[in-house]
Amino acid sequence: MLSSRISPLGQTQGDSDRYLPAVLYGCVPVFTCDGEEGPFDEVIQWNRISISVKATQIPHLHWILANYSHEQVVRMRTAMRRVWPRLLWTGGAWGAARRKQYGRQGYLGESSKLDALSTMMQVLRQRLRLPPHAMQHNRAAQEGRNGGN
Repeated sequence: MLSSRISPLGQTQGDSDRYLPAVLYGCVPVFTCDGEEGPFDEVIQWNRISISVKATQIPHLHWILANYSHEQVVRMRTAMRRVWPRLLWTGGAWGAARRKQYGRQGYLGESSKLDALSTMMQVLRQRLRLPPHAMQHNRAAQEGRNGGN
């Protein structure tokens, strides 16, 4: 990933969390499952930092990716700067222990105020504001995307 600009996620035959190292290394994540998005998709605009293709388009993936200009890839990679801290679990007791041991927050010095726990709380607050019928619709849509899992 150090020399790549784009990284497939590997949801089925690989590391299901490949989006995280991809974003940390500045690789644009490529979602290849229909309707799939990254975690916390209620509050993270994955369409600004990733590429989505349908499963039927995978045989043509090299052409699809070649159609993204250098400027588009740079824009997505630049937008990742605001997202990567929100994907790391750096707060709580672990964050306190890390600060004590290494004299800094998080893995890379990021603040625990905008980590994955904070992002998860933002998602939950947003879900609480939704009317009950919208929650059921969202749940049904999510189950449909995941094949009922």
